[in-house]
Amino acid sequence: MRQLLSTRLARLAAAFLLAACAGIAHADYPDRPIQYISPYAAGGANDFLTRLMAQQMAGVMKANIVVENKAGANGIVGAGFVSKAAPDGYTLLMGNSATHGTNPTLYKALPYDPNGDFAPVGMVASVPIVLAVNAKLGVNSIAELIAYGKSHPGKLAFGSSGVGGTGHLCGEAFKAATGLDMVHVPYKGDAPAVADAMGGQVPMAFVGVASAAPLLASGKIKILAVASTHRSGSLPNVPTMGEAGYKDLQFAQWYALFTRAGTPAPVIDKLNQATRAVLAKGDVKKSLATQGADPEYMTPDQLRAFYQSEITRFADIINRLGIKTE
Repeated sequence: MRQLLSTRLARLAAAFLLAACAGIAHADYPDRPIQYISPYAAGGANDFLTRLMAQQMAGVMKANIVVENKAGANGIVGAGFVSKAAPDGYTLLMGNSATHGTNPTLYKALPYDPNGDFAPVGMVASVPIVLAVNAKLGVNSIAELIAYGKSHPGKLAFGSSGVGGTGHLCGEAFKAATGLDMVHVPYKGDAPAVADAMGGQVPMAFVGVASAAPLLASGKIKILAVASTHRSGSLPNVPTMGEAGYKDLQFAQWYALFTRAGTPAPVIDKLNQATRAVLAKGDVKKSLATQGADPEYMTPDQLRAFYQSEITRFADIINRLGIKTE
């Protein structure tokens, strides 16, 4: 009996020691460089937000945060890399509406599980999709565009950042809601899509507000609507799709911070609090505004509920409209 009691006490002491050591380790986090992965090439919105957050979080956390681009396959390469990282909070992912929204439905052999492989940290920002049209089309509102499309069957095409992107889905949903005869023209990003809309190669494009708003001054494009619940701060005079009569057309390119599943809760909490502190800074809000992005803080639980609902919503749209990857 005495030996059994001694064994149990020894086990309890060992467990207490391990917990104490873990607590000390969490208290010291981060004590080495953090790798922050952008799953897209340099120069785009995802890369911009990754670098902005990495720089600002490094200051808040007094840490060394290194950004690395691992681009390819609509964010799959970078997300797959983080999904296999150690669960210690030293590898972060700037995920988005593709990696944790559309990809789970579009790609049947996805090399990562958006739920099982990741721990959500917090939302960062959202960039609403806008409908930009060539100025020479001669339309000034959604109603006028629909009237034009009905009287010119087969004449409308829309560009987007690519098959399965948020802009593509928004365009297909708009097509279904209005009954317009429109052809999708995929591009390798928002910038070339809206550039061709401005040049007249396609009459319109569904792209992120950051790609379209700066081109308004040229007078070669018009932005007819924003696909969000509220007007964009970058385009206060442009109505929402809801105001135009299509309240269900809500599409945004959103960006959120993830790390590896199994990362200790105290580490995730530190990362979340750093994210919250960064998003509250005035200079960060100004930097986001230059990209047409709205800061969107969420707790880890709120982010999990949000992206899971987005996966379900996008799956319904993708399956209902028969959207497939090329």
